[in-house]
Amino acid sequence: MSLDEHVEGQFYWSAESDHCPHGPEPDGDTEAWDEWSDRHPMSDEGRVCLDAPAGTACVECSTGLIDMVPWGECRERIHVRPRNGMVPNPDAEHQEVPVWTGPLDCLDRECDEYFTEAGDDDPAVKVCSHIREEVSCSCRRLGDGEYGLEPCSIRSS
Repeated sequence: MSLDEHVEGQFYWSAESDHCPHGPEPDGDTEAWDEWSDRHPMSDEGRVCLDAPAGTACVECSTGLIDMVPWGECRERIHVRPRNGMVPNPDAEHQEVPVWTGPLDCLDRECDEYFTEAGDDDPAVKVCSHIREEVSCSCRRLGDGEYGLEPCSIRSS
């Protein structure tokens, strides 16, 4: 499986859930059903309500599961987090942010490289070999505390 297959997608609550504001499905072959069905397309798990977003999730990790895997918890994609918990000045709109990029297991110190052969934590290993250090801009902060690596138009000029 390629990391390219792990993409973020919007997930919606079932049309039969309490999150759907439209009520039960109307009888078929009516104008009410036509209007209702426009807002409730069919998915692999049944009809979903486009007016009841459940959040963003990893499409690949969530396929075939009952619950979605939130995008921030995808264990197969590259995550971008501030280095050593560093955060920029909240008043600075455009400030360089040193970030680490790597798989979630590595950023959470769960990679095998962080442990000795006996299975003990190895404090000498500060960062495993799967993590790269890069620079982002404070304007590229995402809602989940991670950062985007797209160039900042202000800082790159």
